[in-house]
Amino acid sequence: MEEINILELKHISKEYPGVKALNDVSLEFHRGEVHALMGENGAGKSTLIKTLSGAIMPDGGEIIFEGQSYTHMAPSLSKSLGIEVIYQEFNLMPTLSVAENIFMGEKLGNKTFYDRTKAECEAQKVLDRMHVKLNLKEKVQNLSVANMQLVEIAKALTKEIKILIMDEPTAPLTSDEVEILFAIVKTLKEQGVTIIYISHRINEVFRIADRISILRDGNYIKTVPTTGIDRDELIRLMVGREVSDTYPKRNFAPG
Repeated sequence: MEEINILELKHISKEYPGVKALNDVSLEFHRGEVHALMGENGAGKSTLIKTLSGAIMPDGGEIIFEGQSYTHMAPSLSKSLGIEVIYQEFNLMPTLSVAENIFMGEKLGNKTFYDRTKAECEAQKVLDRMHVKLNLKEKVQNLSVANMQLVEIAKALTKEIKILIMDEPTAPLTSDEVEILFAIVKTLKEQGVTIIYISHRINEVFRIADRISILRDGNYIKTVPTTGIDRDELIRLMVGREVSDTYPKRNFAPG
């Protein structure tokens, strides 16, 4: 079956004083896939995310979303197109309830004031879509880290989401909580959402991703199907050398 590109980046560049954060990067993302972005710190992953979310403006290149070309994104434009980002640091109000956080900043219906009943009803629909259960009246400050992560995802799903970017989503989670997150990612994929998944945890990337793209020092290196690469080759592409080069074997006679 032919893969359909929902997003294409063509020759994206971004330079800061003394640093080439992105150097002529071109990438394609398929509709309804889990696409992992891999690379060491400073590889350009964060700059790429911020380019897609509209947080920064690239120096050059083209962003093509569903066939429409853009020179850059703005936060409002990115959101209106259905691109949402979940960062490592949660953007939640701890003293507000789960439902209030899910619809924070959103207007429900034609009412001027906050409609608690409608918010909780609509929030429940979002949680049902995720196949998770949360107490909508519970204050976020009383939730576990994993459930705070679920609230962040639910916030994203209140929009007509087409691409969900997840930045190190399992970093604060236990192994059991990771399983919950993976189940949600699988559900979203089945619903046609494209997941751009950023992680340093190689084992989970091999488990969850359909394809992997590698960045190194701001340069695009390669995109491969997950089934077409092994761990050692992935690390070699990320760091630009054989891992064994760092710790060469030494032969010596004990004395």
